[in-house]
Amino acid sequence: MDRVWSWIERLTGTVAHMALACLVGLPFLQVVLRDFFSSPIVGLEEATRWGLITLVYCALPLLMVRDGQIRFADLIDRLPRQLRFALERVTLLASALALAAMAYAAVRSILKNHSTRTPTLDIPFWLFATPFLLGLTLAALSAAWMALRRRDPPVGGDTPSL
Repeated sequence: MDRVWSWIERLTGTVAHMALACLVGLPFLQVVLRDFFSSPIVGLEEATRWGLITLVYCALPLLMVRDGQIRFADLIDRLPRQLRFALERVTLLASALALAAMAYAAVRSILKNHSTRTPTLDIPFWLFATPFLLGLTLAALSAAWMALRRRDPPVGGDTPSL
């Protein structure tokens, strides 16, 4: 299973990096084309929006797997080792449930709007929404995976091992 998650990490990381490059490059290209050649590309703003959605939701599973969530470190670090471990596990499981609920809502939204298309580029809504559905689903699975694979904290260490 670790090899599967390693592959998922590489894939989502690559897609997120490509989306970031597009998110930087497309607006720059639009400015250059509009200001210097008076010929902007119609729909580039819509493509940039899709790039932002792709970036955020492809990076979300990486955040979960790499344990990069925002936390109150000053408070959590002062808790006893066992309590901190239990809190981290409960937090990850609660995150998995919340992310799964959002993925379910995304599926319902996609099904409800399956015939809708974007106004400028005429992209089908399901294609526009696929990155957030996949990102939420993978993030929910990764949060559950992180919670379930954590072992009891070592006796001499402060942080739980993965």
